[in-house]
Amino acid sequence: MVARKTLIAAFLLLFAACSKDFLDVRGFIMPASKNVELRVNESLKINDTAGVTDIAVGSDDYCFYACGDIHNEYQPKRFIEYMRRLRNDSTAAFGLLLGDIANRKGAIVTAREASMFDSATHLYNTPLLALAGNHDLFFGQWDDFKNCFGSSTYYFTVTTPNFKDLYIMLDSGGGCHGSTQLEWLEKVLANRKQYRHCVVCTHVNLFRTDLSQTISGNLPIEETYRLINLMTIYDVDLVLQGHDHHRKLVRYGDVAYQVLDCLKDSAPYVSYMTASVESDIQYIFNDDF
Repeated sequence: MVARKTLIAAFLLLFAACSKDFLDVRGFIMPASKNVELRVNESLKINDTAGVTDIAVGSDDYCFYACGDIHNEYQPKRFIEYMRRLRNDSTAAFGLLLGDIANRKGAIVTAREASMFDSATHLYNTPLLALAGNHDLFFGQWDDFKNCFGSSTYYFTVTTPNFKDLYIMLDSGGGCHGSTQLEWLEKVLANRKQYRHCVVCTHVNLFRTDLSQTISGNLPIEETYRLINLMTIYDVDLVLQGHDHHRKLVRYGDVAYQVLDCLKDSAPYVSYMTASVESDIQYIFNDDF
């Protein structure tokens, strides 16, 4: 009880010392996990209108980029460089942004502006696909996320001359995925055999076991069990996650669960991932910023 009171007092002191634009105490102490069903239903309605994105590439071999946790405040220099590299790579089919886009109120909008195609610095208008992290729900920014990036629960496909690959994006920003999203995921995975490769992306690390990331850092154990079971049954190749800011690889069965580093401007060490998709999926991390 004493520890809990001390923690609450520390949060209040931090709140008093910080601008209201940089700290959402209510959102930090009580993440939006209870709203996951609302967010997922809204995402699925967006999907009904937008349809499924299919990215056609001219070769069976291609690459994609992935980053997470840019924690934008005003002008995300490292993320802008990430977009420049992505959109000047002729082999890149798409880029991923795995949540925690914003670090203050309104920063999702400026991050979206930073992600837009710039003919002066970009050769190709390569698509960027994003999902929401816990910071993207603070200050009521879910509406900003929808307006800027659309759905946070969806799948897209890549069509090559001889194959089709499946990529699934999940919303775990509030610390859980919720029953509606898990049921949707299982229906999508039921068609897994139609695809050469399957990659699943979410924000929260499925295997985190401590509370260092507060309430949003740990999935309910029932969810972790169900997700791992689904990934194994449906032969998922790779699960990409963010949130922890430090990369870590866990292999469970034949599935690789890879946590990414952050791409935050103020972080001392950052990287993004580039994946080569061929008969298998190989990837490396790039930290030359």
